[in-house]
Amino acid sequence: MPFATNENLVEYYPTAMDHGVGDWTPELTQAQDDVESLIKSRWFNKEFDTGNRYRVSGFNTYNPALLTSSQWTRATCYRALSCYILSKLSTFRPEGDAFREQLAFFQNRFEEEFNLQLGAGVEYDLNDNGVVTDAETFAVAQDRMYR
Repeated sequence: MPFATNENLVEYYPTAMDHGVGDWTPELTQAQDDVESLIKSRWFNKEFDTGNRYRVSGFNTYNPALLTSSQWTRATCYRALSCYILSKLSTFRPEGDAFREQLAFFQNRFEEEFNLQLGAGVEYDLNDNGVVTDAETFAVAQDRMYR
């Protein structure tokens, strides 16, 4: 299930469809792939490291389909804007342009949103029953520095 649609994108960037492109689905898909990979590397691989993964959950493979897609809508839109959409619209001239300014803004917003969701707790349906319980919401510990 997609984390974000064109309608979601317009919520965060109202002029998204005013630039001659009527469908940003490929860019949103690329952004979702990025978000899923980042969740795996910044959360799953740390939460379920090799020693705990099987013992705690009985599984050892990350499955992005077990994530709550609505939790990652905003992050996916920000990622699409900062990495795929605004970079296509920008001229990247040395004097700058409005799209490049917005690109930097949405890059920061993406990092803020992604970290906010990690801190609030990743909703991951471990038992794949379609219901995420409190026990299946995993907050990233903020008391440890990872390198």
